[in-house]
Amino acid sequence: MDILPKGAPIELPLPLTPCVANWATACYQQYDFGYLLTQSFLNRYYQIYLQRFIAERPAHCFLHCPHGTVVLQFTLQGPITGAISGHGEIELLTGQYSCFYLPAGIHTFRMHAGEYECLYIALDASLLEELAASRDEIKKLLVCLHTASEHGACLSLRQMDYRVQDVIAEMRACKETGANLLMELRTNISTLLNLYRKSLNAAEHFKHLRSTAYTPTMISIQEEVSQNPSIQKHTLSYFARKHNMSQSTLKRYFKDIFEKTLHEYVWEECMKKAVWMRSNPAMSIEDIADEVGYADKSGFLKSFKQFRLRAAGQGL
Repeated sequence: MDILPKGAPIELPLPLTPCVANWATACYQQYDFGYLLTQSFLNRYYQIYLQRFIAERPAHCFLHCPHGTVVLQFTLQGPITGAISGHGEIELLTGQYSCFYLPAGIHTFRMHAGEYECLYIALDASLLEELAASRDEIKKLLVCLHTASEHGACLSLRQMDYRVQDVIAEMRACKETGANLLMELRTNISTLLNLYRKSLNAAEHFKHLRSTAYTPTMISIQEEVSQNPSIQKHTLSYFARKHNMSQSTLKRYFKDIFEKTLHEYVWEECMKKAVWMRSNPAMSIEDIADEVGYADKSGFLKSFKQFRLRAAGQGL
């Protein structure tokens, strides 16, 4: 996948050097709109493109796909408005990600002056087959790929949670080489695909919740908590102020729709995040406690022990 017309290669500025992943082939180019840093890694089963645009003025850009491609796309810094050939226009906001089918040809996108960054992972059909067995939307993308469809497709845009952000950060920081690098990147990509599947499943579940005037607000609250839970921030009073509703109404409807209180849900999500973060050896107990909003280590450890005992009792 190339940006057309191609820019003029120039020397990478020193301040951008730390942005380049150890495994990437980097190319810094000057365009009429400004500059583009492209980092790429090409493999038989996947191709990774990390693009940072430095737009000095509003611009229309053109993405060339030599053949039909299924892409897992992450907007790390947006917004960017794109038009997929045969599908239509979509707006990609910071923190959103999705799966696309891009037919062979030219696809346009536009941006205002500013800095933008996107991660694209082009996927071989073999990486999507298991996922397609569990989600009909992915199956439709595979059909487009196998038939070289001329019509593009875009699945639901989802918001990156802390897990997705951590996996991307781990990919960028990876210093493995050779076969070890291939295994690390493939594992990261599989994890990202699985997290997208889980996010699609959650969105499907929301469609079957009891419908009330407050259901969209309760879903918004649930999604905000799940993206980056904090026991200190995500309180009843915080959400009541944010959504301009009484605490009693919020409390009643949240429990009615999700069958647990808001506090119970926030606590469980904080503990799940703590379990996730414990896999990172660089994170101390104090760091984890701070990340999930606990002011002191002892209070966090007490809650974490309680969570693990409950999980063990439930066979989790």
